[in-house]
Amino acid sequence: MRAAKAVALGLFVSAFAAPAQAESGGQPGQFLQYGVGARALGMGGAFYSIADDATAAYWNPAGLAYLQRKELTMMSATLWEQTTLTYLGYAHPTATKGTFALGITQLASTGFEKVDAIFDPATNEPTSVTATGETFADQQRAIGLSWGKEATETTAFGVTLKQVTRSLANSSDSTLTLDAAAMRIMGPYYRLAIGMQNVFSKTSGDTDDKYPVTMKLGNSLRLFKERLLLGLDITKSQAAELNWRFGGEYWAARWFAFRFGILAAPQIQETDFGVGFRFQRLQLDIAQGIHDLGGSMRISAGYRFGRSRDDRSADQVKLLIDQGYEAFKDGDFQLATLRLNQAIDAAPNNKQVKAMLARLQMVVGFVPQALGGEEFQTYVRKGVITYVDGRDLRSSVNALRYAYNKNSKDDKVLALLNMVEKESGVSEMTRRVDGPEQFTFVDQKLYDARQAIYDGKYDLAIRRCQDVLDLEPNNITALEIMGSAFFMMEEKSKAKAVWKRVLEIDPTNKVVAEFLKRL
Repeated sequence: MRAAKAVALGLFVSAFAAPAQAESGGQPGQFLQYGVGARALGMGGAFYSIADDATAAYWNPAGLAYLQRKELTMMSATLWEQTTLTYLGYAHPTATKGTFALGITQLASTGFEKVDAIFDPATNEPTSVTATGETFADQQRAIGLSWGKEATETTAFGVTLKQVTRSLANSSDSTLTLDAAAMRIMGPYYRLAIGMQNVFSKTSGDTDDKYPVTMKLGNSLRLFKERLLLGLDITKSQAAELNWRFGGEYWAARWFAFRFGILAAPQIQETDFGVGFRFQRLQLDIAQGIHDLGGSMRISAGYRFGRSRDDRSADQVKLLIDQGYEAFKDGDFQLATLRLNQAIDAAPNNKQVKAMLARLQMVVGFVPQALGGEEFQTYVRKGVITYVDGRDLRSSVNALRYAYNKNSKDDKVLALLNMVEKESGVSEMTRRVDGPEQFTFVDQKLYDARQAIYDGKYDLAIRRCQDVLDLEPNNITALEIMGSAFFMMEEKSKAKAVWKRVLEIDPTNKVVAEFLKRL
């Protein structure tokens, strides 16, 4: 019978597993534990908490969240005779939806000889092996779709959905797996990453293999003004020993870096070193690995292009804020809230927009909108815009008081006015008008001012008149009462100035003219 599959597959697995056998335990999908990108491999593969280029789709999808530009990367690695590992990746950052990426990893080994073998049924040992003169190849490929997004200013999450296919001569199988990871910026120089590979897996085809759940922990440290980068990763797979990787990268110049690293499981299995060259948005990396089977060369190139995510996000935030202001002007405060919420999603660190949104959400709780061209709606809009702006709360109070004066039965506007008064430090809050049905806010203030004069509370009378004058600077009645209060307080110069103002507005006012003659 023909036993090419069994014999050749055993030889192939033994050869490939040699540098990392303890790491993977010979389990399925072990070619995905080798690593991609000459930069990362030059650092011994200690890249889990670094993952700051398009290869993050392979190493740690959470790292995609920090990519600024679109990026295309490719790698080719010669492992040993007729065996190559290639990778092609593309990352696409968006302004608000995170970064999406596609990664294709392929291991191909050719030149396996086919044989015909006859086995003894009793011992299951071959009794005859005859070469056929034919050859076959082993090919394994993983296509992954990845996504990463910042959850907070310091934390990002990511997932990768992979389809792994294997073909060996006439045999093939396929597995669908899911990886999940998180990355946290612990400070200006330190990052921590944790994740799990093969959280979910489903296999079909000519195999009963189960992909092992693998836990990963990564640390990275940046030193010497971020010119030196050190990484340490720890990996634990089911039915395999714990292994660790350590490596570093030092940028001797803006355009040149050298790297070093080791892979251990737990004994040292491979030693790595490499160099990197940067030419504007193009980067070329070369790495050499030394292990028991000899050496392997890896070469990769990456290219960043397009506008940065921050630039695109800033444009979108500006557009949303402008739309929010337009909604303010129209009096649609709910729509303005929606636009500012979208601006926050696009720029979570924009403190100015956060402050505006917090105030606007308070407003919407009282007055969702103030549409229309009537004086009442106009002054409500003016008060709200001034309040959300936050720089002149007194003007906001006056505008809302004027609006309330036009519709003194609107309890929602009164509640909003009281909230703004409290925040602006107004000592006496506006209260619901208690007079006749036709009474307005101004009528109530004038009534209170007169009553204060009768009660000898002249300071209170002046404050009540000032409340009216804030809304209606030419209100003659308020000026008359204020002048009388100053006169009763023996502040005749102030009384004289106020009454002169009355005559400027109404030269026919004989009562005030008579008062001035007596001063």
